[in-house]
Amino acid sequence: MLFFFVKLEVRLKRFLSLISALVLSTQLYASHIVGGDMYYDCLGGNTYQITLKIYRDCLSDGADFDPILPVTVFNGLNVQIDQFTIPYPGSVTLDVLFDNPCITLPSDICVEEAIYQKTVTLPDSPTGYTLSYQRCCRGPAVTNLNDPDDEGLTLQIDIPPTSFAVCNSSARFTNYPPLVLCSGQEIEFDHSAIDPDGDLLVYELCSPFGGGSSVLPAPDPASPPPYDPVVWGPGFSATDPFGDGDLTIDPVTGMVTALPEAPGLYAVGVCVNEYRDGNLISTSRRDFLFKVLNCDIELEAEVVPQEELTTFVSFCQGL
Repeated sequence: MLFFFVKLEVRLKRFLSLISALVLSTQLYASHIVGGDMYYDCLGGNTYQITLKIYRDCLSDGADFDPILPVTVFNGLNVQIDQFTIPYPGSVTLDVLFDNPCITLPSDICVEEAIYQKTVTLPDSPTGYTLSYQRCCRGPAVTNLNDPDDEGLTLQIDIPPTSFAVCNSSARFTNYPPLVLCSGQEIEFDHSAIDPDGDLLVYELCSPFGGGSSVLPAPDPASPPPYDPVVWGPGFSATDPFGDGDLTIDPVTGMVTALPEAPGLYAVGVCVNEYRDGNLISTSRRDFLFKVLNCDIELEAEVVPQEELTTFVSFCQGL
């Protein structure tokens, strides 16, 4: 009987340890993902330089960047054939470009960028490759997703077989999007990409991919393609991520016009499709969060003495 209770106590301790680990994992990995994208450069043969740009909320209580980032390699039949890791390269804090001097930005806007890079030689694959990285989670404050607190992301890129394109290098975006938008105010920004091979590029709004969960926040290896898009909340979609607002992208130039109507935090996906000789050979997908603020201010007319106008303070001083 004593042996039975000792064994039961051991099992209970193991169960409680497992529950604690799951809870800690959920807390550790939650609420930090802002987005990212992936691209590659062919260096000859099966050797490629792989680049992942990862964005995170630097004020979040979630996990930091991956100290060792795992990338899983699948062939064109979606079978895993390789994997590799990239060490953390350090990060930089992105500038918040905002030109309204009469609005004080909230103190909770801070985005870090880490650029992971590695040169790898992939095993032979006549069907091409898919490279994938998955991570959770986005956090509960995202306005346009159904369950953002349990919604991660998948960054992936396809390398076409040599029968489609020999030693192809993928397109890559040249600018990161603005971190802050004003509700009810239209803004345009350049979301174009460049292609080292000079291939034809066509832009469109697309759904980000989900990936990982609060239970399995950092899948290693990544699950195989095809990947499911994020689950949009009611009234939102890939082509209408702002709901009542408006977001369009010029398919030729990549110029984005945005007119969000309601404040919030919005997930948006932008894809650039790469064509050669009329064939789609690769798609680069950027996954990003936009912070939309209420920038309306109450103005009060005030007569300022002449002597106080001799020193410039701000555009919002006096009249």
